[in-house]
Amino acid sequence: MPEPAQRSDREFLPSANQALANLEQATGKPVLIQEDQDLKVLATIHRAGAEESCHLLRLKGSSDHISDYLITFECRMALRDGPEPKAVVREKREARERVISEVEKLHRQLPLAKARDLGKFLYNGLIVQLRSTGPGLLVDRWIREHCPDLREAQARSIETQITENLGVLQAGTRTNFPARVYNASVAMNAAYAVFGGDLLGKPHLGVPYVSQGHGELARRLIATALGDGETTPADRQIIDAWSAELGISSWYDWIERTA
Repeated sequence: MPEPAQRSDREFLPSANQALANLEQATGKPVLIQEDQDLKVLATIHRAGAEESCHLLRLKGSSDHISDYLITFECRMALRDGPEPKAVVREKREARERVISEVEKLHRQLPLAKARDLGKFLYNGLIVQLRSTGPGLLVDRWIREHCPDLREAQARSIETQITENLGVLQAGTRTNFPARVYNASVAMNAAYAVFGGDLLGKPHLGVPYVSQGHGELARRLIATALGDGETTPADRQIIDAWSAELGISSWYDWIERTA
């Protein structure tokens, strides 16, 4: 297990300190920060349940204030539905098994156990992407508007992520994935890239997706997430609307979670 990173190990930027304080004040529970180099993503937060004493925010580790941006982003994501109990996405076994079965057929050269592991990885990754990408657009817009001390770090992080995601557009990649998994994931990547290009004033970031025909769907997903300018959609509204657009509405359930 990674060792807890003490809040006092270094001085966070004001926006990161404020985000941590806001989450702690809203929920009455502290945030424990851990650095974990084995983390599959840059950062993730586990919001404390009723029987848990603290929230766990894990970071893969980064420098030049990228971690301040990630801390702020994860705390804002955790606060989107407020301090009260909320519904959360639960993976659906039958949907996961369908993906696993498709992966087994696509990769007959793999041992069965490895094919199953790959199928689980792809299904779980898609659900995480669905759960986080749409609501994350709203959080990134808020950070851009309210956290001038994070502007440079946010820009670097978003541009790096968009660039790293471009690998899925390479010729031949599509045939390695079940069609609905690939199409849904690329559409969400496209929405992130087009949104990020708009947010940072670098529209070229979305061009690789637009040039391959993903621009129209990306714009629809972005519009759904950002709302009409007067009301901000809740996470559940965004996730359900995106899943309908992507043809994966039956791939998850909602369950009530106590705070």
